[in-house]
Amino acid sequence: MTARVWLAVMVLAGAARVARADDKAECDYFEISGTAGEKPSIAPELKDIEKKLTKPPFTSWKVYRKLSNGHLSLTRQKAEPVKLVEGAASILLRDRSDKRLELTVTMDGADGKRVLDVKQAASAGDYALFVGTNAKGDGHILALTCK
Repeated sequence: MTARVWLAVMVLAGAARVARADDKAECDYFEISGTAGEKPSIAPELKDIEKKLTKPPFTSWKVYRKLSNGHLSLTRQKAEPVKLVEGAASILLRDRSDKRLELTVTMDGADGKRVLDVKQAASAGDYALFVGTNAKGDGHILALTCK
């Protein structure tokens, strides 16, 4: 091969490795505290997921408040750490299509102990809720939506 042909082959091979759009996902999350209480209340920032919080298994708690929120850019097969108010999480995009994402989510409590390690498929654009509990039995919820 001539030097030009070899160079063209190398450029094309490198271009094939560039991340495709389906290798990425843009996500938003809420970290939520769920506690028992006398009077049910849900923080106004959580109105997009209010319906989910009023159905089992979330009916165990009555008071929901936002602890933190943020944005993540996920790349396929690369775990992204998430610093939470009550611990930490890691989110891995395993696979995706236009309508579904396959995720691996881990959550650690404030004490550093693993409280959740799950593989789950989620609909693109809808919230998936991942639940752990703390030492007091209160809910520690990570609500995640990705496009």
